[in-house]
Amino acid sequence: MSKSLLIILFVTSFISTGMAIQPAATVELKYSLEFILKTILDYKNLNYRPEIPLPELVVASKTSLKQFQDDVEPQWQMRPDIIINTFVAKLNKIYLLDEKAYYDNFERCMDDSLAHELTHYIQVKYRGSLDNESLEWDAVNTQNWFREKYCF
Repeated sequence: MSKSLLIILFVTSFISTGMAIQPAATVELKYSLEFILKTILDYKNLNYRPEIPLPELVVASKTSLKQFQDDVEPQWQMRPDIIINTFVAKLNKIYLLDEKAYYDNFERCMDDSLAHELTHYIQVKYRGSLDNESLEWDAVNTQNWFREKYCF
C-alpha cells in the first residue's frame, strides 16, 4: 500500500468515527478595544483623542500566516514563522493570538496582550515614536498592570 493511500485511510477513519482533528480552542476578549485603550490612556494620564483612528484588530485564528508575514515584513525586515502579538504601525493594525492554550500556559489573558499592543499604538499615534528600547519595557509594565487589575 502506498504512503499516500495510508494517509488518506488514516484521515478518513478519523473523520468517519467523529475523531477529526479539531482546531485549537480559542478565547475572546473580556473587554472592548476601546475600553482597554481608554483605561491605558487614563493610567498614563493621557486624553483620549477620537480623531485618531482606532487600530484594526486581527485575531490569529482568522488570518493566514502569509497575510501576517506580508504585513509585518516591512516593519521587521523579516517574515516570522508564526503569528505573534504585534502592532503594525504603518497599517494601524494589531495582531493578537487567540489560542486558549497559550493564555492558560502563561497565566495571562487575551486582554492584557491587547493592552501591551495598545501601549505600542499609543507610543506611535499619541507620542510619535516606536524606535526606543525603553518602549518595550513601558508596554510590558502596562500589560502587567492591566493583567493584575482587570484579568484575574
